[in-house]
Amino acid sequence: MNWPNRITVFRLILVPFITILMLLGFYLKAETLLIGNNSYQISIFYLVAGILFILGSLSDFLDGYLARKNNQVTDFGKFFDPIADKLLVNTTLILFAWTGMLPVWIALILIARDIFVDFIRMILSKKQVTLAAGIWGKLKTTFQMLGLSLIFFLSYKFFPQHQFQEYGWLNMVVQIPMFIATGFSLYSGVDYFIKAYPTLFKGNTNV
Repeated sequence: MNWPNRITVFRLILVPFITILMLLGFYLKAETLLIGNNSYQISIFYLVAGILFILGSLSDFLDGYLARKNNQVTDFGKFFDPIADKLLVNTTLILFAWTGMLPVWIALILIARDIFVDFIRMILSKKQVTLAAGIWGKLKTTFQMLGLSLIFFLSYKFFPQHQFQEYGWLNMVVQIPMFIATGFSLYSGVDYFIKAYPTLFKGNTNV
């Protein structure tokens, strides 16, 4: 197994650990504070989960870079790399939405867009057509990773003051990358559909 594939497996392994840590951070937040005062309180579980998420996010870029640079693209990587990415991101989106740290509508849009694009890719693959991801999808991924990383450490739930609550100015600033990611998600989804349209509905394999 080459290094890009090892990194992909590492990202897969991170997902259950991050999930467990986030659940512990939510249910045991009152008893296990790493930093606690009148202005900022964060569970050690969220702190560790956030660090692991950042490592997983960086590994997503690293394994693709190494695979292309060293000509080590494999069937294993092609299959498991997107699975690892979606498990890491979508699990985090669902847990943040469930705990109230991220608006539910953002999680729904981001997850629904990925399902929509994957469905199109599945149809294209049956027609033996490959449509590469565009720059808008890559921007969506970048801002999404950044936004989720910030929430791990700067969620409004870690700030007891009223002005730092869900609709306070701090949370609105922290959520900006997620708002941008949602915009790129919608645009890239539409862009992907338009590019795939000739093959999907007109039988034209020249996408």
